[in-house]
This record gives sequence, C-alpha cells and structure tokens, in this order.
Amino acid sequence: MLLLLAAGGTAAQTTLQVVTKTVQKTVSWKPGYSVEINCEKAEIDVETAPAGQNAVSVKAELSARHPKLDSARHDLDAWKFVTSTIGKKIYIRAYIGLPSGTALPASNLKAKLKVIVPADCPTTLSNKFGSARLEKIAAPVSLSGDFCAFTLLQLGGKVQVDSRYGNVDGKQLSGPVEVQTKRADVSLAGLGSDCTVRSEYGSVQVEAAAQTGNVTVQSSKGDVTVAMPQPYRHNLDLKADHGEVTMPLSLRLGSGTSGDQHHASLHQGDNLPRILVETTLGNIIVK
Repeated sequence: MLLLLAAGGTAAQTTLQVVTKTVQKTVSWKPGYSVEINCEKAEIDVETAPAGQNAVSVKAELSARHPKLDSARHDLDAWKFVTSTIGKKIYIRAYIGLPSGTALPASNLKAKLKVIVPADCPTTLSNKFGSARLEKIAAPVSLSGDFCAFTLLQLGGKVQVDSRYGNVDGKQLSGPVEVQTKRADVSLAGLGSDCTVRSEYGSVQVEAAAQTGNVTVQSSKGDVTVAMPQPYRHNLDLKADHGEVTMPLSLRLGSGTSGDQHHASLHQGDNLPRILVETTLGNIIVK
C-alpha cells in the first residue's frame, strides 16, 4: 500500500513541459473580400480592426505539452499554420498535419488565435475542440463547430451558427440570427431582428425585448425559456407536446390568451411580431 501511495504521489506531481511558437501575419484586405478561418484544438478570438485599417492580421500561439521536453518539442512540429488569399477570400488555417503513416502526437496540442478583421469583412469560421469569440463585427458571420463553445458579442450582420456539443452564448445581436445545435445549450439576449433556433438535446434561453422581431424555437428533448420584458409586444404560439407551458399570471388572465398546460397562444395585434415555440419532451417557460 505504501508503494502504491508513493507511486500515486509521484504521478500527481508530474510537471508538464510546455513548448510554444508564435506566428504573426498580416494580409491586405479590400471591400468585397471575406475571411475563412478553419482550425482545430483552438481558442479563437475575432475582433474589429480600427477604422481605416484595410488589413487582416493574425497572431497564432501554437503549443505542445508533455512530461518530456523532447516529446513536446517534437510534437510542436505537427502544428501547421497557413494564410493565403485566393480570389476575394482570405484563408486562415491552424491544423495538425502529419505525413501518412506517422504516429499521432503524444503531447497535448493547443492553439490560440487572435484575428483582427475590418468591421465590414464577412467571416466564416469552423473549429473543433476549442472555443470561438467574435465581437463588434458589422458584416455577416457563419460559424460551425464540434465541441466548440461560441461567444457572440455586439454583432451587426446576419449570424448563422451550427454547433454540435458546444454552447452558444450571444448578446446584442442586431441582425437576423439562425442557430442550430445538437447537445448544446443556447442563450440569446439583445436581439434586434428575427431569430430562429433549432435545438436537439439542450436548453434554450431567448430574451424577446421591444426591438426583437419574430422568434421561432423548435426544440427536441430540452426546455425553452423565453424572457419577455414588459410591455409585451409579441403574439405567442406555444406548444409543448410532452411537457408543460408556464406563463406569468398576468399573461394567462389577459385578453386574447387561450390554451391549456400543453399549449398557449396570445394575440395582441395583427402587426406585432410573433414568438413560436415548439418542444418535444421539454417544457416552455415564459418569464
């Protein structure tokens, strides 16, 4: 037993050796150009360039962690970082590239990317096993990920997200929003236009404020919470096939409201935006 405890203590004190390399690149940009970012095992931060800066700049910190320094140094070479311009599209890639037949790296590999783009530059981003944060971009963004958490702040253009096993958190989104998730939670607030969410195995929270347009949420196997700050300015159509609909008493008793514990509707005017929520094996809560 003493030997086992000693071995366990030694393992717990193992120190990881960290080897990193930093790469910085700048690519010229013109109106009409777009950026496509494709990464894995990366933490990606995309922000807006200062006004008048017509360039896309990237700083990549690539690292390898392993108890043996030589192994970490060797595995660091597996990182490949590429930027290129083809036509009107600027490509940014950080990936693990190995010759055929080469053993997989034993180190823990990780990348951190900071990408600065002009505010009017459309951005497409794909990432696996990491995270992505986008802030203050006026142009449309299209995002996809596996095991990648998305944080979206103050985006002005159309937002499209397809996420599997990665939560989506968005605030102050002025343009139309389309989110599709599987086994991930969604939280959206400060919506300034229409919003559509399709979710499977995950909770959905949406804030429908005065400036929010039409909201559609279709959820399979997950609860949906809709926050509606007063005064209410949306018509409601809520349906929980195998769950319950919970609404404030003021809405339940208000004129134009009908339904039961599985369905509720509220009609306040023909010209008002609508909130449509449908769930299977999930509850609907209106606050």
